[in-house]
Amino acid sequence: MAGCDMCGKERELVDAIVEGAVVQVCLDCSKHGSVVAINQPVVDKKIEFQKELESKPEYVDVIVEDFYKKIKGARERKSLNQEDLAQALAEKESVIHQLETGKLKPSFRLAKKLAVFLNIDLIESVESNKNIKKDVNLKSESVTIGDLLKK
Repeated sequence: MAGCDMCGKERELVDAIVEGAVVQVCLDCSKHGSVVAINQPVVDKKIEFQKELESKPEYVDVIVEDFYKKIKGARERKSLNQEDLAQALAEKESVIHQLETGKLKPSFRLAKKLAVFLNIDLIESVESNKNIKKDVNLKSESVTIGDLLKK
């Protein structure tokens, strides 16, 4: 047991606010302030919440794999040629051509413009695989610094 911050007696202590300061006082001296209740379950709830967040899967937005088919099909349904679509979106015709052939993957900004104009879904949410450990072959020529940092 420790001594009371007010009277110095060796007794069981409680935390109390006395004149704006948090002090440890005995039950007799606690009447000079207000006793502070320390709730341990609040800390437990924080830990539970963190564990719950960690266990929930995270989702990330990605461009769909068959974006080029969807773009071309929707453009043809609207009876537009690549030049007309490019002008409507304020993009170059070559960009539209590369998108439709699959040589260029659209940025999220461009995918959103295309999705709104052509009324198609080009972005989907997928479960993130951030917790999956990937074995890195250190002898491979394609190993990057990013691969090493992830490990």
